[in-house]
Amino acid sequence: MIYLFRIISAENPDFYRDLVAGGTDTFLDFHSTLQKELGYDPTQLASFYITDANWGKETEITLIDMMQEPGVTSYSMDQVTLEEHISELNQRMLYLFDFFSERAFFIELIEMEDQISSRQTPFIGHRQGDAPPQLALDQLMDESPELEDTDPLDDPDNLNIDDLDPDMFDAGIPEDF
Repeated sequence: MIYLFRIISAENPDFYRDLVAGGTDTFLDFHSTLQKELGYDPTQLASFYITDANWGKETEITLIDMMQEPGVTSYSMDQVTLEEHISELNQRMLYLFDFFSERAFFIELIEMEDQISSRQTPFIGHRQGDAPPQLALDQLMDESPELEDTDPLDDPDNLNIDDLDPDMFDAGIPEDF
């Protein structure tokens, strides 16, 4: 199975990345590819959350074994493949990349094909815009009050992949996958 995920940020509406992954790729593979693409430090804490249609957290997939959030099932990124948790078109995930400021990317499965990629997966198929910085140290130190009120997780109903620029979707799955 080949998956095409759209990754967006509430902090930069011009930013997106399309990541192509195989069903047998682990969440650690996904994490590593995204970290490398964005120039982030892959040793920083991060977690994926499988969510419901309204971005409500259901299952956590952590970089390292951590204390579990109450009411959320938890797994380790290196132990779990995508096909174990991703099965439906439009399925959603959060990728918490700035653990201490609780900043995340919103990820949605936008295409899936029952085939095998001719390329090594995962890889970035399309890219646009600059990623937000990995760490928002000013938020931790309370130096930027205007950012305090802009937590995209506070109102996930305002973030809908259908509201994005339709030109971002014209590309589809990269031809060489």
